[in-house]
Amino acid sequence: MSRPEPGSLWRQHVRAFDAVRREMREARGIADVPWSSLKRLLGVSCVSAIYTSWILSPVMSALAVWRYEWLRAYVACYLFASYALGVAMPMNALHRFFCWLETGEENGWQLVVEDDCDVDCSKRAYLFTAHPHGLFASGCVGNVVLSGRALKRFRARRIWFFINELLIRVFPIIKDVLSMLGFVPCTAKMMKKVLGRGETGLIVVGGVQEVVLTGNVDEEELYLKNCFGFVKVAMQAGTPLVPVYTFGESLATGPDWVPFRELRKRLSYKFVFPFRSLGIIHRWGLCFPKAKLTTVVGAPIEVKQNPNPTREEVAAVHQQYCDALLAMIERNKARAGYPTQRTKLV
Repeated sequence: MSRPEPGSLWRQHVRAFDAVRREMREARGIADVPWSSLKRLLGVSCVSAIYTSWILSPVMSALAVWRYEWLRAYVACYLFASYALGVAMPMNALHRFFCWLETGEENGWQLVVEDDCDVDCSKRAYLFTAHPHGLFASGCVGNVVLSGRALKRFRARRIWFFINELLIRVFPIIKDVLSMLGFVPCTAKMMKKVLGRGETGLIVVGGVQEVVLTGNVDEEELYLKNCFGFVKVAMQAGTPLVPVYTFGESLATGPDWVPFRELRKRLSYKFVFPFRSLGIIHRWGLCFPKAKLTTVVGAPIEVKQNPNPTREEVAAVHQQYCDALLAMIERNKARAGYPTQRTKLV
């Protein structure tokens, strides 16, 4: 199979972004600025603040504690109260507010639900499995997890979002905000707990290892070949897998310009940390995705409940899932503005 034309994915990304800006100007009659409406301004401001905090909070927290001794006691008490004692703030109000903002819809993003996607979360639990991770996983959050329209479409009161345990357990302030939005630790124990009580969740399968794969201007790479945990959990819970893919996600914060990509990939896999550029200035000079994010949701893949699946059984379902995901991407790539996109599983 021939290699993709250099920079082809980036060129299609730019064209798709230009098209959505043109559509907003011509069809909606609004300028592509965050203050075109109060609702849009609130959404962009809130999302940008969260993303900026997500990037800066680890560094700022470490520097503050190291620089000011009196802060150490406060931070220790804060972590003890919020983690050891399990103190949590009520989430319903903030969750409803973000779902009402419809940040994705207000900024020209799109949710595409395939015709054979018969998902009704009021009757049973599902495990939505999203790709690619990108820097922020904005598409699956803005178009599915925190979208009132999506929740209504799937008849879900809430879709829990499984994320990196550090973000939801350690970093001050940002972890409490994420908790109120329905974000929970991405552990097998938590996933089984949520799915076991009949509630639906979403996981970005590639995780931290996939972040370093994004920003490739030539072709899409998904960290999936060695990801079997989500399949095993789904089999143990007897929960259908629902493939989700967002076109535009991997380049939403621009190309990854840092050199030594192959070395960084190996380091990311080894240390489970994304060795890549982490910019906070993107759209309008804010920490906001610069893309048209088209999120496609495919038909659920039924799995037979099995408390103790063998490796072979898990691998068989995993292969079925990979085939379904790649087929879904091929069916929808032209519609999303990426007609020649090549997708590789690594």
